[in-house]
Amino acid sequence: MKFIYISLGKIKNFMINHFITLQVLADELNKTLKNGIIQDVFTQQKGELHINIIKDSYANTLSASINPQLNYLFVREQIPRAKRNSISLFTEIRNDQILSITSHLFERIIKINLNSGLQLLFHLFGTVSSNIFLLNQDKIIINAFKNSKEFVNKQYKILFEESDFNYENLIADFQTFKNIFLQDKDKTTYSALKSTYPFIGSTIAREVLHRSGVEDKLHIDKLTTDDCKIIFQELINIFTEASKPSPTIYYSGSVPRVFSILKLRHLSGSSSESYESVNEAIKTFIIKSFKIYDIDKEKKDLIVRIKNELDKLLRTKKLIENEVLNAKKADEYDRIAKIIMANLQHLTKGTKEVDIEDIFDNNKMIHITLDPKLTPVQNAEHYFAKARKARAAATNALARIETIEKDISLLERFLLHLDGCQTREQLNEFKDDNENELKRFNLITQKEKLESLPFKVFTLRSGFEVWVGKSSQKNDLLTMKYAKPDDLWFHARGVSGSHVVLKVTNKKVKPPKEIITQAASIAAYFSKMRNAINVPVSYCERKYVRKPKGSQPGTVVLDREKVIFVDPELPTV
Repeated sequence: MKFIYISLGKIKNFMINHFITLQVLADELNKTLKNGIIQDVFTQQKGELHINIIKDSYANTLSASINPQLNYLFVREQIPRAKRNSISLFTEIRNDQILSITSHLFERIIKINLNSGLQLLFHLFGTVSSNIFLLNQDKIIINAFKNSKEFVNKQYKILFEESDFNYENLIADFQTFKNIFLQDKDKTTYSALKSTYPFIGSTIAREVLHRSGVEDKLHIDKLTTDDCKIIFQELINIFTEASKPSPTIYYSGSVPRVFSILKLRHLSGSSSESYESVNEAIKTFIIKSFKIYDIDKEKKDLIVRIKNELDKLLRTKKLIENEVLNAKKADEYDRIAKIIMANLQHLTKGTKEVDIEDIFDNNKMIHITLDPKLTPVQNAEHYFAKARKARAAATNALARIETIEKDISLLERFLLHLDGCQTREQLNEFKDDNENELKRFNLITQKEKLESLPFKVFTLRSGFEVWVGKSSQKNDLLTMKYAKPDDLWFHARGVSGSHVVLKVTNKKVKPPKEIITQAASIAAYFSKMRNAINVPVSYCERKYVRKPKGSQPGTVVLDREKVIFVDPELPTV
């Protein structure tokens, strides 16, 4: 029997799959899913696996991704399986019961131990070696999510076992730490700390140094013994804090950039949001990251198209500028025609070229090419015609250059504007405001023209989206075309304002009260009552909203109205 050794990937500056995070996550998942029955295991998107689990009549989905760019594991409300492009996997564990969920000490591996004796292992290394393995009681791999043929029937063994390590050996006494930490004098404090404790990762290494008041680029030969003691103590403090986690997402504007199991003082200036559970924080981070990824990809594609169009215009401008230079020959053609007319007596039909006096340059001799098939007068007319044509071309070229320069300026403004678009709302607003020009340049595809939402879009906690109409016509479009029957519809009561729709993607999962309150606050904000307080907002499911025949744009009637009182405001993230 062959052994297969699973190599340990490098920890990225990305703490969703940090081993400390996974230890706490495993405890949460164990409490949530222990004794649950696995109903189905399937994939419907590359690199992502879903496990539907029933426990106490409640359905959950455990979602995992082995994509190196976004390696994760979290539990969510059960997601429906797609009718197409969905593949069943790990059929061996269908109807099996979960006995426990644990994590590997100091490694990014989570284990699901099953009643059948089988074990499902999630390798969340954040590298191409990330995978999901199914083992039997003898630790033989009987199935794998990726490259199954390569792994099946091989003995599973990682490069070290948990028994080889203990906390004291890794977080050693100060003298041991100092000896290892200071052994390479050429290293900076940051690189030395990561070399000493490679399992802590980049984010925690920076946090330790920040709390210690030590520059991360400082060479270790500049450190004092007291500096080393402070660094060592802060490292221990962080591991102590991790036992009472405070999962937090840090934002750049509205974009989630860093997830952490604990508060990061070196990011204290960033906007942040804390959660009661690691699972909830990871779920929110992933859902928002997917949205940002989609936005970034769409924005990048649009920027590439704009740059290509810009390059094309710059090349066209250069060609036309050459035409303008050639058009300056008009005066020369006109001059030759007049010289021919002044020397008709010296010219005859059939002459191909001639040297004659230039009446405009002190009668110096000038060489002129003629068409032998034309008379001297006809040759003069030919040059007059070339002069007229050159002047017309110059006039047209200058007009074209003026138009092209305006288009170049417009496209350059587009690039500047897009650089500042960080949210779906901002990107859609850009596309909506510049729709005609984008279509003129063929910068948006037919599919994008249909899918680009003509509404403001806000993303709330847990991934809920709120869509807001921007005019009476778009209110009608939002309510009557884009809103689904189970979506929640909002409008400030008794005053003019935007139609607001809270999207409900899973009708089995009702939006929590705080989400409904946020959506109502948005509706109050986009109404005549924006500057008031305690504004009444009507809401109901979209299926109870109807538009009377022949009514004005934006006019609707509610059959089942509820009222909530809120202060007008927009979500902070």
